[in-house]
Amino acid sequence: MKPGELDLRAKLHFARQAVLAQLTGAPSLIRAHLTNGPRTPALLTDREPPDTPLTRDVLELAHASYAEPLLGHCLRTWLWGDLLGSLDGITPDAELLYVASLLHDIALTDRFRPDESVGCFAVHGGEVARTTLTSLGADSSYADVVAEAIALHMNIRPGGGPEARLLQAGAHLDVGGTRAGDLPRQTIREVVGRYPRHGFPSCFATSMRRETAERPNSRAAVLWRLGMRLPMDHNPLDRNVS
Repeated sequence: MKPGELDLRAKLHFARQAVLAQLTGAPSLIRAHLTNGPRTPALLTDREPPDTPLTRDVLELAHASYAEPLLGHCLRTWLWGDLLGSLDGITPDAELLYVASLLHDIALTDRFRPDESVGCFAVHGGEVARTTLTSLGADSSYADVVAEAIALHMNIRPGGGPEARLLQAGAHLDVGGTRAGDLPRQTIREVVGRYPRHGFPSCFATSMRRETAERPNSRAAVLWRLGMRLPMDHNPLDRNVS
């Protein structure tokens, strides 16, 4: 099998997890659509990303590789993950989470898109990140953490270390609104105001259609066939802009 590809049994198991996640997450989505979120003070969103030689190099690569809607998604993913970490009492390595967030969709770009010998863009993206980070001087253990987080971010059930869990949570929130109801509306407005979502839903939908056609046995393909477009089109993050 190709790297990252699912066999029939794995696809059925993954599909079951996805359906159950949609059902259990429905109350949070409804709350996000109909209310102002939890009656708690808005989380502080004025936090700044880590500024180191490595993060500057990775950010430069991200700017050179991503279309603007995907770059905004990566930046929001970092901030959502950081905010959810504060909410859940999870403390990641700040630089690792930021770097993983910036690189997590790198394999959706034309520059780093895999050929058809690869079964999953996220697995390939993890390897791209590993190679890139070691070439920039990061040690192998650092690169391994980032690569694992990226490879796992398409999972339904979070796994790995704190950076992997928060990357998954932040990405799923930004794509489909997962856990949006756990955040005050003012917090959502501030994040989306800082990193606007202009063009993101259609851009990401195009990427997922392409992944489904080219990698039909991937996690992305299973999610797309299950109706991933519906929560994307009705993401409460877009309702909370105004």
